[in-house]
Amino acid sequence: MIILKDITKKFRNTTAVKGLSVEIREGELVCLLGPSGCGKSTTLSMIAGLEPPTKGDIFFDGKRVNQVEAEDRDIGMVFQNYALYPHMTVYENMAFGLRAHKTPKAEIDRRVREAASTLEISHLLDRKPSALSGGQKQRVAIGSVIVRKPRAYLMDEPLSNLDAKLRSQMRVEIAKLHKQLGATMIYVTHDQVEAMTLGTRIVVMKEGAIQQVAPPAELYQNPVNRFVAGFIGSPAMNFLEGKVVLSNQGPCLKGNGWQLPLTLAQGKKLMDKGYMDKMVTLGIRAEDFHEQQWGEAWLEVLADVREMLGAEVLLHGRVCGYGGAARHGTAQGEPVRDSLNWENSPHICAKLPPSCCVKAGGRVRLYVDMGRIKLFDTITEENILYV
Repeated sequence: MIILKDITKKFRNTTAVKGLSVEIREGELVCLLGPSGCGKSTTLSMIAGLEPPTKGDIFFDGKRVNQVEAEDRDIGMVFQNYALYPHMTVYENMAFGLRAHKTPKAEIDRRVREAASTLEISHLLDRKPSALSGGQKQRVAIGSVIVRKPRAYLMDEPLSNLDAKLRSQMRVEIAKLHKQLGATMIYVTHDQVEAMTLGTRIVVMKEGAIQQVAPPAELYQNPVNRFVAGFIGSPAMNFLEGKVVLSNQGPCLKGNGWQLPLTLAQGKKLMDKGYMDKMVTLGIRAEDFHEQQWGEAWLEVLADVREMLGAEVLLHGRVCGYGGAARHGTAQGEPVRDSLNWENSPHICAKLPPSCCVKAGGRVRLYVDMGRIKLFDTITEENILYV
């Protein structure tokens, strides 16, 4: 178990990590996720003992390790650049750490071949790094750590130098490896797909501070704020600014050229929290738009770009009208287009099935799954509906 308690790291006038506290349970694979410069790698370096914290404490299994040197922490670290010795064979690279610790020759051989078998690189043991592909080099780098059987594994963006296909394959391999070893792993990445597919829990960071710690599904379904909501999910969540108003049918959201009815629960929560007649930020995920009938709330969208991705279509466009027409005195089914300012018309991205045949320049009615929308305070950016 690794516990970080109020960890802060300053470099001259820059605070890279700000009062970070998190508990990583034994056997977990925890991902540190965030944009470049948010303090992920600095946090990993402090856990490894490569950087001392300016303030705060680090505990391994209840023992404070702030003053323990990196080589004495029994941590295995996998770097982004593989960190392999070019003049050594794969076997020698994997055996190097064990030889440095004067491990018996027979034990070294057994561990190296066992790790090579696990990583499916037994046939590469006599090759040098220059004769390996990127994916093979990454497996060797991981193998060099596995043979030591450390108490915990730290991985600093280990897949960032690989192409898309190899990254996908190596994600699966790392997940399988974690299951086999049952060891504690801390994995740093800026790629939310990696974090969502690998992590048992994800620590989302921004500007050196933790935004939310939760399992992948919870981060996706119940983000604590707008930053987490926008960072998790692909494509990114759509954000629209609107005011909470009271119509004849109850509370609804009204923006520039669009209006959507709220559910009873959403309306009550907004009213109870004093948001009536105030601006809020509406968040709609691309997959929560539907071309087929899906409730009464819908937006008319003028398509700008249609991306065909095989199993799905990403439709980018601008809102040019909205539904619920009969309630506003117009003919049933006709979109309402009132006081639309085209310069500020909201842009949205919808994820639709490949049967969607709308092309650039065409109009389409997209139904909104109002039960899955998110609402954020425009100032604090906190999720108003967070539970």
